[in-house]
Amino acid sequence: MLQLKKKFPRELNLRTKLLLLFVFLILFPLSLQGIVTYRHFSSTVDQKTEQFTIDIVRQINANLDRLMKDYERLSLMPLYDEMVLKILSKYDGEMGSATWASSDDYMKMKLYTSAQAYDRAEVRGIHFLSNSGILFSNVDSMAVESVWDGRQDKWFGEVNRSDGAWMLIPPHVPTYYSVHSNEPYITVARMIREPNTLKRLGYILIDIKLDAFRNILSNLNFEQDANLIIMDSQQRLLFERKSGSDISVYDDLLQHNQLQKYGSNQKIELGNQHYLYVQHHSDYSGLSIISLTPINVIQKESRELWKYTLGFAVLCLAIVTILAVTISYRMTRPLIELKKKMVGVEQGDFNKRVSTFSNDEFGQLGRGFNKMMEEINRLFNEVFILGIREKEAELSALQSQINPHFIYNTLESISMMAIRNNNAEVSDMVSALGKLLRYTIDKVDRQIPLKEEVRFVQSYVQIQQLRYGERLRVQYEIDEDLFDISIPKLILQPLVENALYHGIDGMEHGGTIWISALRFENELLITVRDDGKGLTETEIEQLNSKIRTQPSYQSWRREGEHGLGLSNIAQRIMLTYGENGDLSIDGSLGQGLAVTIAIRLQETGGAKHV
Repeated sequence: MLQLKKKFPRELNLRTKLLLLFVFLILFPLSLQGIVTYRHFSSTVDQKTEQFTIDIVRQINANLDRLMKDYERLSLMPLYDEMVLKILSKYDGEMGSATWASSDDYMKMKLYTSAQAYDRAEVRGIHFLSNSGILFSNVDSMAVESVWDGRQDKWFGEVNRSDGAWMLIPPHVPTYYSVHSNEPYITVARMIREPNTLKRLGYILIDIKLDAFRNILSNLNFEQDANLIIMDSQQRLLFERKSGSDISVYDDLLQHNQLQKYGSNQKIELGNQHYLYVQHHSDYSGLSIISLTPINVIQKESRELWKYTLGFAVLCLAIVTILAVTISYRMTRPLIELKKKMVGVEQGDFNKRVSTFSNDEFGQLGRGFNKMMEEINRLFNEVFILGIREKEAELSALQSQINPHFIYNTLESISMMAIRNNNAEVSDMVSALGKLLRYTIDKVDRQIPLKEEVRFVQSYVQIQQLRYGERLRVQYEIDEDLFDISIPKLILQPLVENALYHGIDGMEHGGTIWISALRFENELLITVRDDGKGLTETEIEQLNSKIRTQPSYQSWRREGEHGLGLSNIAQRIMLTYGENGDLSIDGSLGQGLAVTIAIRLQETGGAKHV
């Protein structure tokens, strides 16, 4: 990876490097400043929004305390009114035993309750309930029961157990209203006792509409997309202002007693939604105000800033790119022209010249290039062409001396003389040598059929068998269907020579060389195997590694002492077939070696060339 990073900048041209440099130098400080500014602003806005939410919740609780204190004072007023106490004492008895009350008492109590409810739009009704069940109210007599048994409503039992303290009943639908409505009310209730004897005389019930809480919120700048929950000390819901999605989160908060583990100010997750959780508790009323503001609402201004910053960055990037392209193009245009001229020179056109000059370094390079080309032309005409002509003359003379036909005719004459002298071995050796020379000199194609390469190997083996006699045994295991497949010229003979000189030569009883070719699916496998000296596993591993590396000039010379060498064969296969060709060596010490050439074939049956 490090080498790739080092090579990557070198592969870019100068124009691209200048373009990247301009863009980096301009955009890096701009982007850094934008990111720092955005993070600072976003953090500041989020902190201020959180603090604002906390202050709003505290203010809501303070307003609720004032409202509750007002209703508490209202519930205490009957204790200081002799008329109310006297009327309630007249209708003492067991709850549910009362049947009626005098119209005069109804009228007096109605005037009293109506006066207390005056100018209180959020109060649905103020009711006095005697011990026996007589109900006095400011509500129209047709809309409320005149006699009501409180034991039929569960919430009334809490009032009975309050022992004179004021209390707040969560939203409920009272049954003492004749015209039943599904609208719930919150009731401020108190048991009324005679001040001197503390005897229970009855109850006062103040029904409050939920609009009282909505009015408190309407006077404050509370986030419209936030949820607000008001609950009592028993975690019972009194009021919930839902967000724009109109989804209640009270049940999710109450589930698994989660309300107790949340602090007064932290971030929580409910229903895959993240919220800022703010809670404030009133020691006076026992009420708790909970605000749940979605984090995405808090970060709304931050997102708008991010969009603006991103848009401005894209605009700057476009402007910077245009300027960088224009400047880099103008700066590198002379150099690009000089490069094109140099490419023409590399292709052999020494008449290339730079026509436009400037007074900067590029102009100096252009003038130097023109002078260099004039000098190259002069040297080319005086030295190079003269040298080529001399070489051509020498080559022509050499060719005339070693005319291939002259060599062939001479070898055939020697063969005929050997036959006339009954020396068949000399004739066979000369004939085989003639085939070798004809094959290596006359055949100029790089790809030849497999059968011709095999014939060449047979001629070579024939000469070697005259030398080694019965000590050299060669077996061919080649399918005739593979004879027409084209392979590179001179790749089998070096392998046979290597097996002979390095494997079998020097062994007292000689050895055997197997030359095989087979096709496995779409792959041609050619193997030259011997039962000679062999190599150790370490030596074979090193040899396999060596033949897959690009050889140096010195290594070519060393391997040339023993023929073309395995590395030469391997490199020719890789250059010809690329990844579709391979050469591998296998064997063991004392058991000989096997050299295998693998060539992937095309669908037509021919070798796949690169």
